[in-house]
Amino acid sequence: MAGDFKIEIRGLKELNFAFRNYPKISEPIFQKAVMATGAIFAKNTLKDNPVPWRTGNLLQSFRYKTARLQAAWYPTAHYAIFVHDGTKYIKANPFMLKIIKKAEPEVNKIFREAQDIVNRQIANQTRL
Repeated sequence: MAGDFKIEIRGLKELNFAFRNYPKISEPIFQKAVMATGAIFAKNTLKDNPVPWRTGNLLQSFRYKTARLQAAWYPTAHYAIFVHDGTKYIKANPFMLKIIKKAEPEVNKIFREAQDIVNRQIANQTRL
């Protein structure tokens, strides 16, 4: 015989409020993480010399550009793509892939930490 039962989710109103406000809560935290990646990519561009050095121009041409929840780390030297991808006569040197691979663990760590902060702030808003 089945009986009637009632389930009460405590804090549901607060939880719904917190999730509706997720973008407002999370965006500034993730934007800080995005901004922090610039230093990580710069450090890994210099570490162990992944960028070929002939005149130093290629290495000095790197720029970091940010926007809302976006960032780009890239060389501005006009010949960078030819060095990276190679040509008929020049062997490819995929230095950007090397930089990304070296930076990846630290970038992932920063974003995991950012997500933990967001989770804590959401949890704090739902406490009774």
